[in-house]
Amino acid sequence: MSKFKWLKSRLLYKYIVSYLLIFLVPFSVLSFIVYKNSVSSLREEIEQANISKLEQVKQLTDERMNELETLAARISYDPRLTPYMVSDDYYGGEAIDELKKYKANSSIIEELFVYYHSKDILYSTNGSYPLNVLLERKYQFEDWEKEQFIEELHTNLPMIKSAENIITNEGNKERVVAYLFPIAPNNPTPYGTVMFFIKESMMNDQMETILGDFEGNAYILNENNEEVAAAIHDEDIAQSDLDKIIGNKQGIDNLKINGNEYSRSTVKSDDSGWTFVTILDTEQFFERLQHTKQLILLIITGIFVLGIVLAVYLGRNQYKPIKKLFELTNGGLNNENKNELETIQHRISHIYHDYQMINETVDLQQPFAREQLLVRLLRGDINDEKEIEKMLDTLHIPIKAEAYFVAIIFFEEKNVKANEVEIREKVLKDFSELALTNAVGQAVNLLYNDTFALIIGLEKRHGNAGQERGQVIREVQYYMRERLSSEPTISAGGICNEKKSINRSYIEALAAMDYKFMYPAGSIINFEDISLEQEQVFGYPREEQIKLVQSLKQGDVAVAKETLTDIFSLHTKRGLPLHAVKLIYYDIINTVIKTISDLGLRNHIQNIDKLAEFSSSEQLHRDLLTMIQEVCKEVAKDKESHNDQLRKDILNYIQLNFDQYDLSLGKIAVEFQLSASYVSRFIKDQTGVNFSEYVQELRMNYVKQQLVKSNDSIKQIVLNVGYKDVANFTRKFKKNVGITPGQYRRFNR
Repeated sequence: MSKFKWLKSRLLYKYIVSYLLIFLVPFSVLSFIVYKNSVSSLREEIEQANISKLEQVKQLTDERMNELETLAARISYDPRLTPYMVSDDYYGGEAIDELKKYKANSSIIEELFVYYHSKDILYSTNGSYPLNVLLERKYQFEDWEKEQFIEELHTNLPMIKSAENIITNEGNKERVVAYLFPIAPNNPTPYGTVMFFIKESMMNDQMETILGDFEGNAYILNENNEEVAAAIHDEDIAQSDLDKIIGNKQGIDNLKINGNEYSRSTVKSDDSGWTFVTILDTEQFFERLQHTKQLILLIITGIFVLGIVLAVYLGRNQYKPIKKLFELTNGGLNNENKNELETIQHRISHIYHDYQMINETVDLQQPFAREQLLVRLLRGDINDEKEIEKMLDTLHIPIKAEAYFVAIIFFEEKNVKANEVEIREKVLKDFSELALTNAVGQAVNLLYNDTFALIIGLEKRHGNAGQERGQVIREVQYYMRERLSSEPTISAGGICNEKKSINRSYIEALAAMDYKFMYPAGSIINFEDISLEQEQVFGYPREEQIKLVQSLKQGDVAVAKETLTDIFSLHTKRGLPLHAVKLIYYDIINTVIKTISDLGLRNHIQNIDKLAEFSSSEQLHRDLLTMIQEVCKEVAKDKESHNDQLRKDILNYIQLNFDQYDLSLGKIAVEFQLSASYVSRFIKDQTGVNFSEYVQELRMNYVKQQLVKSNDSIKQIVLNVGYKDVANFTRKFKKNVGITPGQYRRFNR
């Protein structure tokens, strides 16, 4: 009992650990990904928000600077503001009024001056001032010397002066930014300068909107990295730290100032060359990020604890049915070397063995399951009668009878109409429901020569099997005549008593069909009919020779070996003279070698001298059996490879020739030497639509591409794709797409 408890706890422990692993591995990976992505996304969002604010300030500043440049350009070309006009006593008043209008056009201009190199006078909205009067009475600059002032008034390029303290004649102290613009614009020898005074507070207000409640500073730097304006919230960042503040790259990075961590955001204007910088305390800048990190970690921890609880709960629940099943299967036995699962597996292992056949039939549940099974019967791939019965029952194929035979329906392919192909397909599909006298049947569409194979079972044998077979075949012939415009030729193989021998009847039916050229169309050819001349000169059975050749061509090794053995046994029993037996053996060798050569497998014809110089019939029999086995294996392999390639070639042929007007099922069938009905069914199975729908879809897609890419007329495009009736195609296109080709071209261009 203690042993059982230990096993029980060990098994339960395994379940709990397995659930923990199933939970923890993806949980850890997902948690890491979610955490990193969330934190990274939020960080990028915070950084991008700050950059966006800087971009807005930059854009607004650029717009205002461009506005000032525009004003300066307009002033330079204004005829009322020429040096002559502004200095004239009569027109000077009008010039001053004009300057006032220009000042009113901008909300940021504190004062506006015009200076001409030829005169030592500054003209403003308040009047004209000699330079000395302006600098000594009207405005007093703390840091702007007269010589420097005059020199910069003669600038050849636009320039900005950092914020300066000025004292007006009213005694007010203000900080202004001076923007000097030479006139005329783009003139290498300007004749004057327009100077704008802008209050520093106007520019600082924009930077204040970026800082908000953050601790830090915001700066506007000119192209020489000189401070134009600044918003200061953190006095710990001294003016001497400005060199550290200036970054070489745009975006966001980190730096240390006086031992403190700061986040630096930098944006540079391509228009003015100015740099906009914010320096914010990193901890405060990413404060929301820290809260989010804590929240995510708290959620992950909660999910982790919940996962452990669920793992224990699921482990225990998983063990309960195992325990009950163990109690049902154990039967009181003490399996000390096995735990519960091992005991259960031991008990039901024989069940798995018994139901292996069921698993194989499950594999057959595919779109071609019925055809696959019937083709396998024709090939003789299944040798177990019980296995055949199980598969037939699983696929609900009713073909239980006392005897079986195979008939082949051959159609003379000439000009097959499209509706004829559809009718044949329906005849093939409905054959299993045909009420035959004392018989049931299944139809299989064969690959070549436009043929059907009919597997027919005689439910009860009342007398002569040959007569019963003939009656059934005549009923089939009447059924075909009633429904088809063409009268097919029918060949029939011999009768067998087991389903696993159906392939022998199939070989015989194929051999009989080879003689169709000797009979008129619509004939019934029985395998026995082609061997009325029972024996050749020395009693060589012709029907056995035909079966041997046909089985080699079909790659049916079982029938080939059986037929060869029957031939050798027959001659041994008849006791023919030695010279007659040798002639027959030479004929057999010739038949086998000729058939192999016709199949294109000459590399398998070896040691012909050894075959011709056989020392005994047993040796010849063994050598021929070895050769036959290798040839049949190669034929079966080549057929399968050929079929796979054929499927690819058919679809490729359609995709390359869909623009041909005369493309049809019959043309494809002739191209690949197949039956038109097989081609029709194959296309439906591979694409999900019938032949005409598939071709129409290819043509529609081509027309759509040409309507967009080419400049050809719609009529030419339609003709190029294989349609002769443009109006009919237009109707189809509108029904398929919803609009006409012309509308499609306009909308997609």
